[in-house]
Amino acid sequence: MSDSAGTVTGLVSALQSIARGRLLTDEPLAQHTTYGVGGPADLFYLPADPEDLMSALPVIREADVPILPLGGGTNTLMKDAGFRGVVICLTDGLTGMNVDADEGRAEAGVSTQVYSRRCQRAGRTGFEFGCGIPGTIGGAVRGNAGAWGGETFDHLLWLRGVDLATGLEMTFRKEEIAHRYRRVDLPGRYLLLEAAFELEEDDPDEILSRMDRMLDERKASQPLWMRNAGCAFKNPEGPAPAGLLIDRSGGKGMSVGNVSVSDVHANFLVTKGGITAADVLKLIEKVRDRVFQSEGVELETEVRIVGEYGVENV
Repeated sequence: MSDSAGTVTGLVSALQSIARGRLLTDEPLAQHTTYGVGGPADLFYLPADPEDLMSALPVIREADVPILPLGGGTNTLMKDAGFRGVVICLTDGLTGMNVDADEGRAEAGVSTQVYSRRCQRAGRTGFEFGCGIPGTIGGAVRGNAGAWGGETFDHLLWLRGVDLATGLEMTFRKEEIAHRYRRVDLPGRYLLLEAAFELEEDDPDEILSRMDRMLDERKASQPLWMRNAGCAFKNPEGPAPAGLLIDRSGGKGMSVGNVSVSDVHANFLVTKGGITAADVLKLIEKVRDRVFQSEGVELETEVRIVGEYGVENV
């Protein structure tokens, strides 16, 4: 455990008397990310349900330690030193969802792919793009995730969450939230709990057919059989996406240790295992340097890089 061991030990003791969810100390974050890398978190908390989380948050806030919300770990690179605070993982207990005639709701820990399927079965269109996006609704909202011309904010109605700085619940309507490509401007310490979407009626079979086409395209164009964290870089403004810029600059096949630029899609950094976060970071910088030298474009990382005290690329 880190230098904050005394604080975390006290926090664990305090939480054990009120929290119903799981509390894990020195939990390897490599077990919770698709890259399979990352050092230990001082405390890893999986709330049993939203009520459990809300009862525990005042105690966590009082401890005054860094807090990191985590979903599926699909677009996240945890550094090798781990995290010096509390990781709140929402995939156990914040998984409620429903789809009705007026709107669809999903808690932050719901799988984006599972929710897309729920909408399809209910005959509601608008969330088909989510069928191929790994991770959770919370992560999709935070990064305005998208694919095949659709984005999470296209049909968003409102968000409900809690301000970790004050402990107050806060609800935002879509028009109150500045958003753009792969970026959402929410308070820095806003913990998303639930999102609602406006969905239109359509034939379930027609929706399924569109989803099948999307998934076929994904299988043909992305290295799904290897560990990755999705697109490593955001597409820059201009006519060429990041993957094409990397390809044109000769980046395909570049590697550091056992992590390499995919030959299938150059915006994916892939591995079969046996790597560290430091390996991935070195390759990210090598690719950025190559593209800048060749294309004059400075790529911005899309994957969320998390250090000992929080997200380092915002």
